[in-house]
Amino acid sequence: MTRCSRFPRDPATIRALAARFPEPDLAPRLHTPFWRLAAHDIPYHVAAALGRPLYPHYQRHGLYHPFAEYAGWVWNAPRRLATRRATEAAKRRLASAPGSYFLFPLQLATDFQLRAHSPFADPRDALRLAVRSFADSGSEHRLAIIGHPLDEGLINWRRVVGEYRLGDRALVLEGGASDQLLAGAAGVVTVNSTVGLSALRRGVPVKTLGAAIYDVAGLTHRGALDGFWRNPRPPDPALLDDFVRALVGATQVKGGFHGREAQEAALTGFVERLESAPDPLPRHLGRIPAFAETAIQYDPPNDVSIG
Repeated sequence: MTRCSRFPRDPATIRALAARFPEPDLAPRLHTPFWRLAAHDIPYHVAAALGRPLYPHYQRHGLYHPFAEYAGWVWNAPRRLATRRATEAAKRRLASAPGSYFLFPLQLATDFQLRAHSPFADPRDALRLAVRSFADSGSEHRLAIIGHPLDEGLINWRRVVGEYRLGDRALVLEGGASDQLLAGAAGVVTVNSTVGLSALRRGVPVKTLGAAIYDVAGLTHRGALDGFWRNPRPPDPALLDDFVRALVGATQVKGGFHGREAQEAALTGFVERLESAPDPLPRHLGRIPAFAETAIQYDPPNDVSIG
């Protein structure tokens, strides 16, 4: 999904690659419940904390200590439970007026893909850029900032959006974007979240602010962000079909990390892929975007709050 992928970005090459593969099977087969993720995550981080003296130079990819993230989850859980019904109702009201709103799906602050493959060292900088551009556009649409389903609550996103005093023109909703909400958006702005690809598959215009594997001419909006609010450009349906066919055929295997059924499916798929055909992708990377030529350093903010 990053700038390091050898998957082509040229439409003609994508079309040629797609011709080598059958129609993809996109039916969901496996689901990992939250409790299973937690059952793997907590023992891992407890062991990592206890074993830290044995590996003093180990560096985590995350921004915050895992116990701080757990504290954020515990602290915010009662509020989220109390407001869940109102949040879902607000999402339904928004989705009932398709085309009247833009979406900005938030990525996790600790998402390494965001920090290493975009010009933003702090996810709040990306949000501020989008909200400021929207405020200056004079658009009659609304802007909905949608929290990541696994957001631990360590950053007060409402406070960031409130800096621009947009009133009811901008709203912050937790819990992720439903299919209905995504399909009804006038456009989606994202750094490089996989939600962008989900939006494209629903014919929704997408503007990326970082490097993403689906940021291809003919799929994503190629103009400036300021113009996106006024004239968002939808994806080419034929190119999108070829992109999905090529992406699935060349890079994807059904399976998962958590649970025996998911692991067995993945291992079977790996073996079939390795034995069936040679690697179909180009051997060399394309041009790396200038902003991502070096790793972006992140200084943890000093105003992180739980709530």
